[in-house]
Amino acid sequence: MKRFILTMVAVLTLGAAANAMSYKSARDQAFFLTDKMAYELGLSDDQYNAVFEINMDYIMCLDVYDDIFGTFWTRRNNELRFVLSPAQYQYYMQLEYFYRPVSWENKKFVFTIYNRYPKNRYYRAAPPGYQVYKGSNRYFDHSAYNGRTFGAPSDRSQPKPSVSTPRSQPGSRSQPGMMTKKQAVNQGKQQMNKPPRR
Repeated sequence: MKRFILTMVAVLTLGAAANAMSYKSARDQAFFLTDKMAYELGLSDDQYNAVFEINMDYIMCLDVYDDIFGTFWTRRNNELRFVLSPAQYQYYMQLEYFYRPVSWENKKFVFTIYNRYPKNRYYRAAPPGYQVYKGSNRYFDHSAYNGRTFGAPSDRSQPKPSVSTPRSQPGSRSQPGMMTKKQAVNQGKQQMNKPPRR
């Protein structure tokens, strides 16, 4: 009987672990989601990096269905309140594909942002956190973002109405100014290696 119970515990543990996302996959999903948030919400560079970290913390904590709208989803929304301006936060809450970025279909996580944007198309270079952030802020009992100041929203874009961002059809060319993930990551590395301005 004891052996049976231990076997069942092992099977359940392996089943739960099978749903857990790898670091690389979580990082890529967080980057894709954050890139689109930066585009639609007009994030500054500081906001962009912080939002990437927050999204990554949330995505790395997804193990089972109940995690989608559980504690870490609530924490993500609270952390974003510290990073986004009031106008950006209100707009963020109106966009279901940002506010509730993950759903559950056929016993796996599905990122709803792909219903809106084509895969492997990016507006901005990867944020610095893409290269170095390991998802450690989620372990704090306090917010890593409360009390910090973030740069003014980007001049490149202001919050855009949801309907203004066209969805490219599969196989179509990307919109002007967009790049592949490889290009975005390489551009992010180059920006990190530039000497600081004086």
